[in-house]
Amino acid sequence: MTSSSPPRATTPRGSRRQELIKVAGELFHERAFDAVTTEMIGARAGVSGPALYRHFPSKQALLIAVLEEPLNDLLANARKTVTEERDPRQALEAMIDYHVTRSLQNVPSTLVFLKNEHNVPEEERHRMRRLMRLYAEEWSALVERLRPDLSDAQNRVLTHAVFSMINSIPQFNSGLAPDSVATTIRTAAINALLVPPGTV
Repeated sequence: MTSSSPPRATTPRGSRRQELIKVAGELFHERAFDAVTTEMIGARAGVSGPALYRHFPSKQALLIAVLEEPLNDLLANARKTVTEERDPRQALEAMIDYHVTRSLQNVPSTLVFLKNEHNVPEEERHRMRRLMRLYAEEWSALVERLRPDLSDAQNRVLTHAVFSMINSIPQFNSGLAPDSVATTIRTAAINALLVPPGTV
């Protein structure tokens, strides 16, 4: 979504915080942090600029929420999936599905982090990187069980390459319907992680 998109419809009070996080993520991805104002965020979310401060004490606090809350959600989902689904392939496919769905719904926090890392305090920056590492480890543990032929380094390279592919979804407009994009990316992710070279 570009900055020329029309303002969103007003959302119920209970979902206001998530709507602010969503639109702030889009704006922090589109523009430099200093170029985004609370008025711009509020306008796109359908609230006044001052109303934003009822949910976040500062623009920087909102940026941290944009980064941290999606990472916490992805990690919690991955851990829940691994606990509930004993089949490693089914667990990995479920985690891929969830990550793809999140990337279609919201700008991935990793993209926002890479663009705005210098605006995040050091302590929070280390926390974000730790969350990313823990999430990647959940994937790598499953890939290790499914692809014992891979070295640890190869496992990490593949996992992070798939993350980059999934997270790139919002960066271009393919013209495809969201469900078609999701199917294409899911298939590519499974093939990249689980199909050994020379078998296709």
